[in-house]
Amino acid sequence: MFKVLLADDEPLVLIGIQGMIDWGSLGWEVVGTARSGSEALRLVTELQPDLVLCDIRMPVMDGLELAAKCRELDDALPVFIMLTSYEEFNYVKQSMKLGALDYLVKLELTPQTLEAALHRAEERIQREHALRAPQAAPADGLAQYRDRLFLQLYGGLFDDQDHFRQQCADLGLRFDAPWYAVALGSIQGRELPTGPMATLSTGITNFAADLLPKYLPCTVTGMGLHHLAVLFPVDSPDGLEGLLRPVLEKAGDILYNYFGASIRWAVGEPVEDVLDARRSHRSAFSILPLLSEDESIVFASPQAASPMDYHARQVAQVQEYICQNLDRRLSLNDVAAVFGFSPNYLSQLFSQWGESGFVEFVTVTRVNAAKELMATTDLKVYEISERLGYESAFYFSKVFKKVEGVSPREYMQRLKGA
Repeated sequence: MFKVLLADDEPLVLIGIQGMIDWGSLGWEVVGTARSGSEALRLVTELQPDLVLCDIRMPVMDGLELAAKCRELDDALPVFIMLTSYEEFNYVKQSMKLGALDYLVKLELTPQTLEAALHRAEERIQREHALRAPQAAPADGLAQYRDRLFLQLYGGLFDDQDHFRQQCADLGLRFDAPWYAVALGSIQGRELPTGPMATLSTGITNFAADLLPKYLPCTVTGMGLHHLAVLFPVDSPDGLEGLLRPVLEKAGDILYNYFGASIRWAVGEPVEDVLDARRSHRSAFSILPLLSEDESIVFASPQAASPMDYHARQVAQVQEYICQNLDRRLSLNDVAAVFGFSPNYLSQLFSQWGESGFVEFVTVTRVNAAKELMATTDLKVYEISERLGYESAFYFSKVFKKVEGVSPREYMQRLKGA
């Protein structure tokens, strides 16, 4: 049941809105009413409503000031829908800048328009609740160690099969399927109305980890702000697309409904040994540039890149060079010179055919590499920054915190369970 607070200085308006629809049958509860913005602000802090349906013009404190003060307390909740009249449309624009979801003209308000507005509000509220929902820790408390194992697996860092099998046994993991395929999910979006990208990425990854195994056995691992990896055990490489496409499409639809962010999927070539998962992961990574709004799921194959994919192949080649040379200078001018491109051409190439801009790709790739080193070595922060080509440990820490939301030291402490 979602909670709504009604705020209007006209008593008849409050009575009319309360009786206009059957709130309970629609999943809503009117938890309070207010006659002024100041009274509404007090009730917001006391009642914690999900939605405030309020008049733009009220005494003492108007709806715009109320929305601004609520945004100071919380950047997403409660959601605001403004009630207005024809002559107040200049205020509507201001309310939208403050994050109001919608507005309703009082003289045109009907049960149908009110229900439609509530439905739109419900979608945003569900998305925000999903982002904030605490994730239950596994009973064995070894989630971080499992994530670390999969990061090592995708990095190809297990040379000793016996050591790998022993770690799997300790963590309660079994890999006895005939084949495996890695799907990389690409999260489309940076800053969204629901909050910063770090929060969005964590919410999507955790939700996907709970959702996808309901359709097919799999394991989900976060791979930085913009990607998550899913390891699927399969019986045969034949019919892989027919097996995975409907599941990935369904998961993408559900994740979009909850978070408002599109997920595009690149599926790597299947491998027979789970210790070869790195090969499937890398082949999935190599076809990420082929993803688009019209082609949201692609499968790796020898024929994946056609002559029409020329620019996408160029992006993939540059991305591969960046991944193999993270310790070098990787400015736009430097990398463009390596491939004989002009800096402007390389920038446009990433903008039009990559899933992110050039600078963002270099930054995120370096941060992901840093996270892998943190999970698999005992290197200190300054040693990691040097290995990844940063000019100083201070600058590396600044970039890392901007991307991950925490400093490198805090991230390493989390890995160790400190």
